[in-house]
Amino acid sequence: MVLQWILGIQQQNPEEIIQKLETTRTERELALREAIIERKNAYKVAESKERLNWIAPTGVLTVALSAVAAYHHKNIFYSLPIIPILSFIGHEAHLAYGNKLSAILDVTEKVLADADTRLSTRPISVKEVEARVEQQKMSCIMSCVDLTD
Repeated sequence: MVLQWILGIQQQNPEEIIQKLETTRTERELALREAIIERKNAYKVAESKERLNWIAPTGVLTVALSAVAAYHHKNIFYSLPIIPILSFIGHEAHLAYGNKLSAILDVTEKVLADADTRLSTRPISVKEVEARVEQQKMSCIMSCVDLTD
């Protein structure tokens, strides 16, 4: 006891030690989860970059062939696939080289912060299930009724 006092070592009670260990464990677990999420996001970006290497040439070739067919046959309907193909290529390029992933994460944080859209983790009661079934029945009935008289 005297040696501990001379060296300045304070003896902590077991509750404080357990609390510090639990805090450290929680911090490490959160750090590990964040690292796993970052790794998954990096994998998604790498996957989209690899996918874009195949999508872009195929899409550009399809657009070119559609444009040539529309010009050659003088039929504008052959050019209809051009707009969806270009928008899909743009979407994939934005995911691979843009800030789409950070925009998704920002919207996710806003949804989680909003109290109205907060997801509940409590179990669903039987009354809530019955109320939801009744609500769906009423919406089905109301969609079948013509109210334009």
